[in-house]
Amino acid sequence: MKDRLFFPLTILLVGMLIWLALLPGIGRLPSGAVAGDGVNYNQIIIADEYLNKVIAGGDALTRLERSASGAYVLYIEVAAGALTEAPELGPHFRLAGDIEMQMAGQRIRVTARVRPAPDRGAMQVRLNYSTGRAGESGWQALALQPDFTDVSFEYDVPPITGETGVDYLAIRPEVPEKVRAILIEKVVIERLGPSPAPPA
Repeated sequence: MKDRLFFPLTILLVGMLIWLALLPGIGRLPSGAVAGDGVNYNQIIIADEYLNKVIAGGDALTRLERSASGAYVLYIEVAAGALTEAPELGPHFRLAGDIEMQMAGQRIRVTARVRPAPDRGAMQVRLNYSTGRAGESGWQALALQPDFTDVSFEYDVPPITGETGVDYLAIRPEVPEKVRAILIEKVVIERLGPSPAPPA
């Protein structure tokens, strides 16, 4: 084969191989632990396709849906008595080690933009920031409005002692009976500053 044909065909073949290698990742939604950008940890935002990083963690239904604006929202549905109180054994976001290090010893504010689902909508959402063995915020039950509104709570994250563990942000509907569901547009974790020193 002449050089003037060989080299263009070789370049075309290499280009096709690269395209085929990239093809499985095209259009795939993000998954895995929520991580920071390595620069700014004052505000961690989980929104749009990144809501796909939720882990059902138990007998709960989680799925992404498209809103009227075209952005993703997270649907979470839970039946009464289906989940235990452990934050990681229900719908939650696993927070990567960089976020855990940056939030340790800090006062944080967790805000969720959430509403009841159109069918079987919950009247309250429950949130819990857990650092595993070091402690947790406990479940915060926050009232919902008919439309998307922000609900939030603050928590003093304990400092890291010993080996690092895994931090979780758990979120689920309050389910007094039968089945309840919520829609989540966005979750924000804000670092407000060092936790106040304990009283002497």
